[in-house]
Amino acid sequence: MTINNLFNAVTQLDLTPIKTKLMHVQSGEGWSQEKTDAVEKEYRRFLCLMKIFPEEHIAPLMDVDTFWHYHILDTMKYAEDCQQVFGYFQHHYPYVGIEGGEEGQQLRLDSGDRMRELYERTFDEAYPGWIYEDVPAIAFSAGPVPPHHQPGARAASRANAIAFSAGPVPPHDQPGARAASRANAIAFSAGPVPPHTRLNPLAKDIAGAILSRSGPAAIPRPIPVLPG
Repeated sequence: MTINNLFNAVTQLDLTPIKTKLMHVQSGEGWSQEKTDAVEKEYRRFLCLMKIFPEEHIAPLMDVDTFWHYHILDTMKYAEDCQQVFGYFQHHYPYVGIEGGEEGQQLRLDSGDRMRELYERTFDEAYPGWIYEDVPAIAFSAGPVPPHHQPGARAASRANAIAFSAGPVPPHDQPGARAASRANAIAFSAGPVPPHTRLNPLAKDIAGAILSRSGPAAIPRPIPVLPG
């Protein structure tokens, strides 16, 4: 795949569902349209860099990593998009800098620095948001990391590190208050295929009869099989 073809493949990805999820207050991050559009641009560039430099260990900025997480959550779409861009499933290594003590932290910083170098070389622009509040805004994850680079020991969390996870807290974990209703605790996600697309023919007929209010008489009944 040429560079131009790669850029075209990445540009053609429909990331609208991912952006909608990120902007959703209850189930996403509550991002503004402006922020979501800006991070989308950087995420697309990150995908390009992972394809152009498959042997490099690069860690994106935190917001770009968050966008990546939400893309992965849509498992079917992520797999299809990976095939379109990479020709294979692009894995995500989420433990950079979390394990391995000083060695792990250094791997994270090196991966972030390498990301900046490749970004500026490829796009001929300054890398955005390199430093955030005097703390490197490097994500704690990266593209695939070879086994010999995967630190095996746990390390204490860095005091000033950005949170390792985000999103709404389950109602039963919210101090001082209970969920207003059971509906509020239902996730905004499901198995891979929405239920209405998985109905067998009989179930579809039953559902259609219920929705049209045609009554029980309209529901087809199974034909009994007589013993031979």
